Amino acid sequence: MEFLNSKPKSIYKDYYIWRYLDNDIDKSQAIKLMGEVKRMNRKLFLKFAKKIDTPAYKKILKCYKMSPKEFLKADADCIKLGFSVYDATKLNKKDLQIIENKIQKPYPRLYKALKVVESNNPYKKLISSNPVTFFDVFDRIGSNYRLKYFNKILPKKVLEKISKNSRFNYAVKLIVMNPSLTNLQKSIIDINSQNLNAKANFFLALNALKHGYKKTALRYLKLAQDKYYYRFDKDKALFWQYLITKDLETLYKLTESFDINIYTIYAQQQLNGIKTDRIVSSLKCSQTKPHVDITDPFDWLDILEKLNAKDSDPEKLADSFKSCDELPYKAFALERANYKENSYFIMPYERYLKGLSVEKKALMLAIARQESRFIPSSVSTSYALGMMQFMPFLAKATAKQKKRKDFDLDDMFRPEIAYDFASSHLDYLMKHLHNPLYVAYAYNGGIGFTLRMLKSGLFKKGKYEPYLSMELVPYDESKRYAKKVLANYIVYSYLLGKRIDIKTLFQNLIEP
Repeated sequence: MEFLNSKPKSIYKDYYIWRYLDNDIDKSQAIKLMGEVKRMNRKLFLKFAKKIDTPAYKKILKCYKMSPKEFLKADADCIKLGFSVYDATKLNKKDLQIIENKIQKPYPRLYKALKVVESNNPYKKLISSNPVTFFDVFDRIGSNYRLKYFNKILPKKVLEKISKNSRFNYAVKLIVMNPSLTNLQKSIIDINSQNLNAKANFFLALNALKHGYKKTALRYLKLAQDKYYYRFDKDKALFWQYLITKDLETLYKLTESFDINIYTIYAQQQLNGIKTDRIVSSLKCSQTKPHVDITDPFDWLDILEKLNAKDSDPEKLADSFKSCDELPYKAFALERANYKENSYFIMPYERYLKGLSVEKKALMLAIARQESRFIPSSVSTSYALGMMQFMPFLAKATAKQKKRKDFDLDDMFRPEIAYDFASSHLDYLMKHLHNPLYVAYAYNGGIGFTLRMLKSGLFKKGKYEPYLSMELVPYDESKRYAKKVLANYIVYSYLLGKRIDIKTLFQNLIEP
């Protein structure tokens, strides 16, 4: 408690609170600790609930875990807390009416959504509802139900009504991501998308391409390119314009981007080869003791606060890091100062990577760069730990496999442990997956997710493949993450003396 009380509110403190709650502490201590939390997530809340153990917390826990049938005996508050529109599809009409009667007055919004599911004609009820109810149902109903009842041509008046709501952006994604929703897809081939966000316009472009409307797709892509904020996304929209037009001028535009990503690498390799003028792979350092504790998350928090201060001078801060063990901090600060001029592909703690093949070493570095920028004491909001961002359950399982009886989760903040554990995990992933992109999907989303995705029909031969499949990966985070890792992998392979043709690597996704 003394340690926790001395630390500022932060994700890093939340991680230690989450660990401290495993101790035998009383309710008053737990309540006091709750006030110290920066960001309450589900796993942290569940630990608090066990310690506080009041009737209210017991009820919340129970409502979270109830099956759809059990809500028939629950009160309205419990139903609002734990019962979903998707759960409603698991009940018959008679049971659903019992639920509806309980929530009609206190929670009319949920009531209106459930009435759509209960209806004899859910589609007719849906399109006649207001936009809030429409999206409360459409977004949360589940893919099977959506396909069974809502895969119809939407009337123009309905489209005009719902497309003015910001939630339509997400609905576009749901429609395009499911290849079976062909009627809904036809409904949105050519709509006014000026008020939609960049991501929706990009998905509309993919949809138009699927149905053979190239000019319409180009219009959406240009809108997406203008609306996107990050250079990576702008380059993605530009790359897809090239895929449609095969215009070399578009490739030349991609080579002018300051961002190093799979799209700019593709363009560079097709035209002149990888540009290395912006890649910084080594920085001056000395074999002295670091002046910060690289294994302490709070030392890293202090550095972040200095970088984020109004009077921050990133280059001056970078100069303060002299030790080779502080290279990640130096590179992080310099990239903050010069991100449009230089991209830092450093190889810190390389002594722990000796004996690895170029392929394995490049992949390890690629993942570490994307996961944490090599910061040894990184902690994510889900408490993924260290350079390689190992989830606690995976770290414990790997430690058990390696027979490390004295293992503590904080050991993941040591570079040698982070690299060692990740190396073992990657051996497993690389054994089952033949392409670094697939390995990256699995590292982020899990191998089960990746194998299910590959069996679902993605990454098969077809027009605009494998690029189309890369955009239809179900998890947004894994989709973006894997692309970033792949670009890192190609650059690190190049720096380690092995040139990889990205076009061949893409082809390998569908023709292993």
